[in-house]
Amino acid sequence: MDAPNVEPQLIARTERRPKLEGPGVFWALIILMLILLALAVVMFGRLEGEIGGNNTLTVTPSPEDRQSRTYTVFYKNGVFSPTNLRIHAGDTVKFKNEGILPIRVISDPHPGHDSLNGFDSIGDMPQNSYFIFTFAAKGVFGYHNEKNINETGTIMVR
Repeated sequence: MDAPNVEPQLIARTERRPKLEGPGVFWALIILMLILLALAVVMFGRLEGEIGGNNTLTVTPSPEDRQSRTYTVFYKNGVFSPTNLRIHAGDTVKFKNEGILPIRVISDPHPGHDSLNGFDSIGDMPQNSYFIFTFAAKGVFGYHNEKNINETGTIMVR
């Protein structure tokens, strides 16, 4: 006797799944993100402590212990850059002429030039030359290009 010919049949059933919509899902995602953010902060905070070894307090040196620095003020196209510079007493500023025409850097006020004794490039500075001055006194000192007194800058010494 022959076996009956049975063909497999696919039966499709539709299953009802609840849809993930609405404000509840939105808030659940926000809470999940906040938890992940908190975990990241905790983990990275722990790693920073491990990398740093023993967490010691770093002391900022007092102005007397501070190493003096040298700053550069560039002159080009009628502008000193930076126009205003804040430094500490004992720091040095190098004024570089990157313009085509010569300049003369000198202290304010014009014509007395007496706000800071010795602050004078003493003559013209040709292109790519420097005038270097170390600021020992604290205060606010203006300067200008003697060739055009409207080209100015300020050094603030603390």
